[in-house]
Amino acid sequence: MHHIVRAPHRAPRMGGTPLPKARLGAGLLRAAAPVALIAAGMTPSTAIAQSASAATGSGTIEEIVVTAQKERSTLQKTAAAITALSGDALLATGVTDIRAAQAYVPSVRFQQQGAATEVYIRGVGSSIDSPQYEPPTSVHFNGVYVPRNATGGAFYDLERVEVLPGPQGTLYGRSTLGGTVQIIAKRPTRDFGSESLVEGGNYSFAHVSTAVNVPVSETLAVRGAFDYQYHKGYQSSGADSANNYSARLSALYKPSDDLSAYVWASVTDLNGHPANFISIGVDPAGAVTPGKFLNSNPWDDRFPASLLPLLPTGQVKPGEWRYKNIMVGGELNWNLSDSVVLTYIPSYLTFYSEPRFYFGGILAAATEKDKQTTHELRLSGDNGRLKWVAGLYGYRLVSSGTVFVGGFSAAEGAFPTSNVTRHRAKGLALFGQATYRLSDQLRLIAGGRYSHDDRVGNGFYFDATGLAFYDYGRKFNHGDFKVGVEYDAAPEVMLYATVQSGFQPGTFNQFRSTAAVPNDIKSAKLIAYTGGFKSRAFGDTLQINNEAFFYNYENLFVSAYDALTNSTRTFNAQRAHIYGDQLDVIFKPTRSDQFTLTVGYLHARYKKFILPGGASYSGSQIQYSPDWTISAGYFHDFDLPKGYVRAQVNTRFEDSFFGDYLHSPGTRQGSYTKTDASLTYYDDDGRWSFGIWAKNLEKEAVEAAVATGSLTPFNPLAGTGSLEPPRTYGVRATFKM
Repeated sequence: MHHIVRAPHRAPRMGGTPLPKARLGAGLLRAAAPVALIAAGMTPSTAIAQSASAATGSGTIEEIVVTAQKERSTLQKTAAAITALSGDALLATGVTDIRAAQAYVPSVRFQQQGAATEVYIRGVGSSIDSPQYEPPTSVHFNGVYVPRNATGGAFYDLERVEVLPGPQGTLYGRSTLGGTVQIIAKRPTRDFGSESLVEGGNYSFAHVSTAVNVPVSETLAVRGAFDYQYHKGYQSSGADSANNYSARLSALYKPSDDLSAYVWASVTDLNGHPANFISIGVDPAGAVTPGKFLNSNPWDDRFPASLLPLLPTGQVKPGEWRYKNIMVGGELNWNLSDSVVLTYIPSYLTFYSEPRFYFGGILAAATEKDKQTTHELRLSGDNGRLKWVAGLYGYRLVSSGTVFVGGFSAAEGAFPTSNVTRHRAKGLALFGQATYRLSDQLRLIAGGRYSHDDRVGNGFYFDATGLAFYDYGRKFNHGDFKVGVEYDAAPEVMLYATVQSGFQPGTFNQFRSTAAVPNDIKSAKLIAYTGGFKSRAFGDTLQINNEAFFYNYENLFVSAYDALTNSTRTFNAQRAHIYGDQLDVIFKPTRSDQFTLTVGYLHARYKKFILPGGASYSGSQIQYSPDWTISAGYFHDFDLPKGYVRAQVNTRFEDSFFGDYLHSPGTRQGSYTKTDASLTYYDDDGRWSFGIWAKNLEKEAVEAAVATGSLTPFNPLAGTGSLEPPRTYGVRATFKM
């Protein structure tokens, strides 16, 4: 496959014209719309992007440049299993949010849960969505850490998305035990231009996305982008709909070759009706049956008439959702010398959400407010033999929220539980990493990070005795490390091995701490051992990459309903071992054909997990961790007099998995296969395209998020959760000026 993504804006030494001169057409259609858009699931060193030469050129695999390790490097020369996804190609293939990107990244699950995204990478993740729980995998936008509950926005006007598996404690710090997802927006360029996308489909789907780039002077350019998405509810009640707006404004100022300032601001407003949680693993007769639902249509969230007397609020209805996220950030780059660059990245984020939905037939509502400030200052250099980066990072996050289950008034039923909490987290860290070249073939990598985190929380809730209060305060000091080696066995073959660590600061449960039931949660730690190779052959028409890994994971966070506290309680599982292998094969026999195959094996098990009451789950499979994931894809280009038509198909198989550590029958997701297909015409000039597409051709009902126990009818062996989208289809057109 061709790998083309424009080089990152930042390089060790700025040169050339005051602003980058790149036709905006190198965006949606010049470098991606007439491009070869891969149809396969993404694999290590794989990117959804291809140059315009795909239709007329040599048909060889080209290189892609990434910055996930805070340095500019090619994907095939980076000792990590990075998956890079071109933003233009994602848009052209209908991947418009992080959830949809799951089909193109190996060994991951991106599960949308309201405004939050539950990210699982190689079995490391969390479905705990309270504000005081930072996930063990992170999402960054333009280099800025994004709290999980603010990660539900649209993918639009993006340069690329990079997924980096494994602990990244050295460069990224807290909450990157499982890896990180980097989302990078397009920056202003020196040429005027615009690009747009319009599409529609079933469920009254409508999507409009546009971007305009305006050069103000030789040293200043601005860029504006807007995205709107709408669809009716996937569920029969009208729930699980979308009416979402997003906008971004950015400016790039470059007064000289040695100085540049990039600033941006974005706003996301999500409306519509959130998904109602349904009973899973319960058949119409009320019997626990894995894979069955109360209705023959899995997306029918309404309850049979026989169960209506059990519902305190009557038949379920579409809920309500208010969500707004505002982010402001920037990046200052200053060349102190020919080989040393100073970089400063500040940011401010404010987030508010107010969902109201049905949880297994019981009305539930919540509010959350977040405010975050971050600062990162770093130096980087490269003298040919030594490449290094060192920096200082600081953050402050304040979250407050409420949860009510059961209603707000007597007419809706008295709520059985509620929580009000306030959480503050802040921290400082020093970090550094270096790569030293011992010879033309051999390189050594070493890095470290020292972090200090401070957490305070308090709130109240209702238990069996009435109103109860709690508070929490802890400080954490921790060091992370990375060591590795790279060896070029041949011009097109690199071998590598790394050992690195990650850290997740401890936190608290939202109930009063007692000697019998303490509310604190220990910090989690992970050490990863990885080794692999990256290779190409036969004139860059065949690429084979492979990585094997072993994780030693201590004190991982898991949660389940606890009758002692009438709430969801989080525990520490003492230890887990995760190991596996990831194989990626890309074969491009002609300029018009491409085959891809990904095989991922994941053995994720609790090595030791004993609850305070003595129950043991040692040896159990970690939730959302299928043993096997296989993706295969193919595309073919049919040449026409003034353009070409691309036919592409991708299919992804996932083995069975459970949605919680209890392995309740109702939380089991059986193995399944999903297939996407499209047929698109591109004109020779790359100025417009038109196509048809379909997703989930099998109409598989796949659990997006699930917890043990169903509420209506009550059954502790069943599950309650939401589903991924059903079969969707539509048409898409793109335009460029």
